[in-house]
Amino acid sequence: MKPFAFRAVSLATMLAVIPLCATATERAPYRLAPGDILQIGVFGVADFGRRVTVNVDGDISVPFLGEVEAEGLSIRDLRQSLGDRLTKDGRIEAADVTVELLEYRPFYIAGDVSRPGAVPYRPGLTVRHAVALAGGFDALRFRTENPLMTAPDLKNENEELWIDLVRQEARAISLSAELADQDTFDLSPAYSAPLSRKSIDELADFERRDFAMRRSAFVTQRAFLESSLRRVDDELSTLAESRKHNAQALILQQAAVDRMEGSATKGLVMVSRVDDERQTLAELRGQQVDIQSRLVMAQRTRAELTRNIELQKEQHRAQLNERLREATIEKEKLSSRLRASGEKLLYTGAIKAQLRDDNSGLSVVVHRKVDGALTGIEADEDTEILPDDVVEVTLRPEQMMLAPNSN
Repeated sequence: MKPFAFRAVSLATMLAVIPLCATATERAPYRLAPGDILQIGVFGVADFGRRVTVNVDGDISVPFLGEVEAEGLSIRDLRQSLGDRLTKDGRIEAADVTVELLEYRPFYIAGDVSRPGAVPYRPGLTVRHAVALAGGFDALRFRTENPLMTAPDLKNENEELWIDLVRQEARAISLSAELADQDTFDLSPAYSAPLSRKSIDELADFERRDFAMRRSAFVTQRAFLESSLRRVDDELSTLAESRKHNAQALILQQAAVDRMEGSATKGLVMVSRVDDERQTLAELRGQQVDIQSRLVMAQRTRAELTRNIELQKEQHRAQLNERLREATIEKEKLSSRLRASGEKLLYTGAIKAQLRDDNSGLSVVVHRKVDGALTGIEADEDTEILPDDVVEVTLRPEQMMLAPNSN
């Protein structure tokens, strides 16, 4: 009877952890739902790009298509759906259609936290992150913050602040290099941060890729404008040469008409011959007017292209300056928050040794829709959160006992 009981308990334990294992190991494509905010666009069609929100009916509003169903689709599925519809007439290529997820729908946190309610979702958030975003545990109920709970949150917050600071530092360095028309930049100052080498390498690689993409987009646009300018210059040269030859032909034809008219006066040639020469002269004059008109249009086009080339550089530099200003301001804000975070960590570390090293007073239940049904999942601080989850946090102060003072 005992082996059977042991097997029954083991099976029950395995079944209890299946939901959490599934969420931790399976990485199914993210499915859109009401509240998600997307950026849709078509390369080369500036007026098409827009920011759209999946409405309560699960639809998004798309130019030329109207309401399009998005709920339940992955980003790839939605991009494919839009591409299939927009490419029917052949004017738009499927590869030109872009769909980006700008903001996830929120998740919700309730219970013994300072600021319960909706919280913006970011990939990789855990219960620990959620509690930190909600302002930590409710100090009014708990009377004071428990360092055993707040220390991991503070460390995680401190690390996130350092990551954000390194990201902004790298961004400022790359923007400064781009403003100086440099093809490379030195990110060695970012490696002084107290983060792992791997983490900083990843942030540096991301910034280098972003720098390369910005440079490539600028160079491609500049090359297109300069190529258009060269074509207009070639057209101007051809038209100027045509005008020159046509002017010479006009002089010769005018002389021929004058001779014919003189001969006709003497009765040496027929009047019809004179009319033919006059007709030829009129055609040459019409061609000259047409050439002159095309010259004026080409010159106007050249002036516009020249201005666009100058304007592109001015706008690009203005955008870089604005982004550099924002990065610098954000760096200062993060530095201030880091100082405050460091002070909190010092205080927490001073009193942490006085408390028992366990989390027996914390209970977390994640309410999640699974196959359309709301399911309560027992969780801990490292459990990953998904959009639309409701995280219920409960503190039991009576279980968080002070340990004897020891050094």
